[in-house]
Amino acid sequence: MSRGSYASRILLFVVLILTMVYFIHFRWHITPNDIQQMITAFGWLSPFIFIAAYMAAPFMMFPAPVLSMSAGLAYGFWPGTLYIWLGAGGAAATGYLIGRFFGEAVFQFHQYSWSARAEERMNRQGFWFVLLLRLFPLMGFSMLSYLSGMTKVRFSTYLSATWIGILPGVFVYGTLGASLMAGDPLIIGAAVLLLVLLLSLSFFFRHKVKNWLDLEENKEKKG
Repeated sequence: MSRGSYASRILLFVVLILTMVYFIHFRWHITPNDIQQMITAFGWLSPFIFIAAYMAAPFMMFPAPVLSMSAGLAYGFWPGTLYIWLGAGGAAATGYLIGRFFGEAVFQFHQYSWSARAEERMNRQGFWFVLLLRLFPLMGFSMLSYLSGMTKVRFSTYLSATWIGILPGVFVYGTLGASLMAGDPLIIGAAVLLLVLLLSLSFFFRHKVKNWLDLEENKEKKG
């Protein structure tokens, strides 16, 4: 992926987040309190419903970042971040099991030029492969989950790497959601800056990570 293409994706993501905030707050006049009440309407069952919804998000094509921010908004930074962490981990576990039992039926992994190299690397260093791609999401969340299930990476190894690797994103989205509830422009601005910083780190380290993981598309051409 070219530098311009990756930068465009980051910019598009930030614009989508800001657009969503604009429509919810200024056009639809839905306040953070309204959203909080909708999410927590089920009482003590609400966290379990949220986690189940997060686990089902890949099947419903619902954007996980929106769910993550809604948890921070409804429950605050804590325990909102805990619910995001559990929900994302559950979604990752579900994706792994789908890849393990359904394989190529859900993900045509071997169509990629780097598939053989990636599979060999995952079989040898599965923990580090998963950890790096959770920290630097150069591959889609569900795609990595399916791929891990299709290889020899053990479930416990995969899940522990995922739990650790998603922590920065969980922290940022929980902070962003909680800042919307607080309504302080300075806090919201700081949360957005954290999000931009996280995306920028993925942008600047993407080639190093791809090289180490043997994910470069044109590697055979150079060899």
